[in-house]
Amino acid sequence: MSLISLQNITFDYGRETILRDATLALQAGERCALVGPNGAGKSTLLALLAGELEPRAGAVQRSGGLSVVHLRQETVAGATLPGETIYDAVAAAAFAEELRIEAGLTRLGAEIAAAPPGDAAALAHEQGDLQAAYERRDGYTWRARLEAALAGLGVGEALWRLDPDRLSGGERRRAALAAVLLTGGDVLLLDEPTNHLDLDAREWLEERLPRLPAAQVIVSHDRHFLDRVANRTLHLSRGRLTAWSGNYSFYLRASAETRAREEATWRRQSERIARTEDYIQRNIAGQKTKQAQSRRKQLARETRLERPEREQRGFNFKLAPERASGAMVLEVRDLAKGFGGAPLFHGLSLNVARGDRLGIIGPNGCGKSTLLSVLSGRTLPDRGRVMPGHNVDLGLYDQQLMNVQDANTVLEELASVWPGATLGQLRSFAGAFGFGADMIDRGVGRLSGGERGRLSLMRLIREGHNTLLLDEPTNHLDMQGRESLEAALLDFDGTLIVVSHDRRFLDRLVERLIVFETDPGGRLVTTVHPGNYSDLVAHRAGLLAETVTEVPAREKTARATRPKRTGPSKNEIRRLESRIAEAEQEIEALEGEKRELLDKLAAPDLAPADRLEVSRRCAAVDVELADRLRQWESWLGEIT
Repeated sequence: MSLISLQNITFDYGRETILRDATLALQAGERCALVGPNGAGKSTLLALLAGELEPRAGAVQRSGGLSVVHLRQETVAGATLPGETIYDAVAAAAFAEELRIEAGLTRLGAEIAAAPPGDAAALAHEQGDLQAAYERRDGYTWRARLEAALAGLGVGEALWRLDPDRLSGGERRRAALAAVLLTGGDVLLLDEPTNHLDLDAREWLEERLPRLPAAQVIVSHDRHFLDRVANRTLHLSRGRLTAWSGNYSFYLRASAETRAREEATWRRQSERIARTEDYIQRNIAGQKTKQAQSRRKQLARETRLERPEREQRGFNFKLAPERASGAMVLEVRDLAKGFGGAPLFHGLSLNVARGDRLGIIGPNGCGKSTLLSVLSGRTLPDRGRVMPGHNVDLGLYDQQLMNVQDANTVLEELASVWPGATLGQLRSFAGAFGFGADMIDRGVGRLSGGERGRLSLMRLIREGHNTLLLDEPTNHLDMQGRESLEAALLDFDGTLIVVSHDRRFLDRLVERLIVFETDPGGRLVTTVHPGNYSDLVAHRAGLLAETVTEVPAREKTARATRPKRTGPSKNEIRRLESRIAEAEQEIEALEGEKRELLDKLAAPDLAPADRLEVSRRCAAVDVELADRLRQWESWLGEIT
């Protein structure tokens, strides 16, 4: 049975039809990638599935008691109570029932302790019911689950006790995503869940989503992410919703093949009809009138095929530097920069030659954008030098979008960097970046953040720089826009340095990586690696394999060259494993005792005095169990 079904849905915004006669059945276990150009109505479709909007025509049916959780693009975690922390905000959103039960158990424990035996029996019975409910919800593990989700999504422990207002928008967005994942709905509707996630957090999410029992509909422009997560793809464009089995890459191949077959069938019919009409025209008044009339009747009865919708392709454009740079573009020597007393990077030295393509990757907040700004000359380093070479013309695309003027229109901004372009050229180029005819005359000050980002990138592309420094250039671009930008940068006869979390983008474009990462001592370090992102992953996997695979012929060499172990020694691991085994036995025994105590509390003939004693022992077992679980988790963490 479908969890949610759309039956011949039509939905309009004003005069624009967003969905036309759309039909969809969302089944349990499906993880649907919802793709299509910017402005096609993907967020609207999620709102219809969530029941937040109603269609003009058609019907939406949902299974009885269905729980639907919707992460909107603008959703962030925020404070709802005075003095609340971001940890409390996520807990309140995801574990409200567990918190309610805990408060009830605390209250009942105090009341039982103070109550006379006659009154304590009823309270103990109520306490037993709450304990059972808490057990059913796996209440003893919710804090560990919450902390794992926050850490996995890049909300570090240092942020947990801060007021949400002190966190950045990206940090609050990641906390909101954690709450959605922990809520446990039957259906998850995720609108751009990878926004504000670094590479580690995206990979954590890719592992997490397929393990959730909820059906999912996911809007994302991260092609690598969709390939890893989705098992069905929905495409929305020009009001038409189509569904395909498989992930995004499978959809691209299958839809292209289907479109080619439909185009060939339509063309054959069109050519046959044209020949038939020509025959009729030539013979309707001649000796073959009867044959011509017969063919006219056949033609009238034939169903005409509509021409298949053509694939929406990105706009092709070239990046043309006005002049070439010298052979050496940048010389970087012993570069260091800190922020607020904390070092971001130090001791960084490298040469950037003409035609080099460098990527910069690392966790959110580690200093990637700062490094790009220092390399551009906009920000001064604390130590070291950046020396540009001969004829180097740097163009910086940053997240502050400082190269656009609010007083201008979109058309004026583009015309200012493209003298001599015709109105048609300006409109076509703007359209490739999502600025349609209704937006070309809009003032820059009225644009959204994403629209300003696309306009800023559009300007930079036309300015003719021979060295491009790009900070997250694919943010706010749809699939077609990303493909267009990638194609232009692949043909770019200049130097490229780019910060990105888009792994496909990095794989196609970069040949060297500057990597911000944490060393075994917990310090942030900056290293330079040859190759693209997949090369880095393969290199790290190879190093990991070397540490866990024993090769007898190389055993002595490996022992001689292996770096000193930073984790526990083998003897320490054995001791920890022994403690873990003992703790597991104790936990099992305590859980068994607790089940027996709860069974006694559920017995209707239990004497009031006995009920009070059992309740007190049950409370004591809870404390012991929680303590042993904490120890078990701590020891387990030391060896994993």
